[in-house]
Amino acid sequence: MTPPATLFRYIALRAVFAVGGLLLILACLILLIDLIENLRFVGKTENAGFGLAVTLTVLRAPALAQALFPFVFLFGSIWMFHQLNKRSELSVMRSAGLSVWRLIGPPTLFAAVAGVFIITVIDPVSSRMLAFAEALQAQQEGKSSNLVKVFEDGIWLRQRSEQSHIIINAKVHDRSRGALETVAVWRFTPENVFIERIDAAAAILAGQTMELHDAQVTSVGDNEPRAAPVYAIPTELSSDDLKERVQAPETVSLWRLPKFIRLAETAGLPTVRYQIRFHDLCATPLKLLAMVLIAAAFSMRPVRMGGQMRLVLYSIAAGFALYILAEISTALGESEIAPVTLAAWAPAVIACLAALSALLHLEDG
Repeated sequence: MTPPATLFRYIALRAVFAVGGLLLILACLILLIDLIENLRFVGKTENAGFGLAVTLTVLRAPALAQALFPFVFLFGSIWMFHQLNKRSELSVMRSAGLSVWRLIGPPTLFAAVAGVFIITVIDPVSSRMLAFAEALQAQQEGKSSNLVKVFEDGIWLRQRSEQSHIIINAKVHDRSRGALETVAVWRFTPENVFIERIDAAAAILAGQTMELHDAQVTSVGDNEPRAAPVYAIPTELSSDDLKERVQAPETVSLWRLPKFIRLAETAGLPTVRYQIRFHDLCATPLKLLAMVLIAAAFSMRPVRMGGQMRLVLYSIAAGFALYILAEISTALGESEIAPVTLAAWAPAVIACLAALSALLHLEDG
C-alpha cells in the first residue's frame, strides 16, 4: 500500500474513533437525562412504571442522537486535529509536502458519507420510533385522540371522546374560512356501534359543534338518506387541530416527505415546516462537512505559534454561531419571510465558504 493511502486510512480512522467516542459519551449523557425526565413523567401517570420510562427513552434515542451529530462532528474533529497537532504529526505531514487539503480529505469524506447514511438509514428509523413514542405518551396521558392523516383521497380526522367516536374524511381544507369541503362523517358510540353517516358539501368547525351544510344523513335503519340544510354534531375538533394534530415533521422520514408534502398541498394543509424539514435533511451532509472544515480552520495552526486553546474556543464559538444562524434561518423560513430552500441551505453553505476561506489563508498565507 502506498504511503498516501496509509496516511489517508490513518487520519480517517482517527476521525472515526474521535467522532464515535464522543457520540457514545454524549449519547449516554443525553439518554440518562431523558430517562430521568421520563421517570418524572411516569411518576405523575397512573398505571405507568419504570418499564414505560425505559421504553420511551429507547424509542427516542435515535432522534436524540441525530440531533447531536453536528456538534459531535465539530467537537470530535477539534479533538482529533488538536491531538495530531499536539504530537506534531500535522507538522511532520506538512513538512513532507502534504497540503492542508490532503490532510482534511479523510475527515471531510467521512462526514459526507456519514451525513448520507444518517438521512437515508438512521432518519427513517428514528422518525418511526419517535412517532411511536409520542403516540404512546399521548395514550398514557389520556389526551383526546384527535388525529389527522393525509392520503390520496384527502384528509382523515379522528376524534375519540367519552361521548362518541367520530371519523371525518374531507377532500380539501379551505384555510381562508376554516372549512372542510366534500365531507363524509361517520359517528359511533364509545363502544364503536355505528350511529349515522353524514355526507355534506362543507363542514365548519365552530366552538363545540361541527356545522355540516347541504347534508345527507343516513342513520341506523334508514332506507334513504334525509336532507338537512344545516346539520350540527358535537365535537371537540377545531381548525387548529388541522395544523397541530398533523404528524410532526420530525416523525416523517426523508423518503416519505415529498409525497406527504404533495398530498398536504392538495388537501390545503400548510406544508412550510415539512418543506424546511426535507431541505434541512438534504443539507445534513454539507452541514457535517462544514463542521469538520470549521474545526480544521481553527485547529491546524502549528503549536509553535501558540494560542491553541484560544483557537479551539473560537472554533466552538463558530459552531454555536452556526447553530444560532440555522435556528434564525429556520424561523424566517417557517414565517415565509425567506424562501424555504434558502432558509434550509444558507447556514451550511455560508459555514463551508467561511471555513474554506480560512483554510485558503492558512495554506497560502
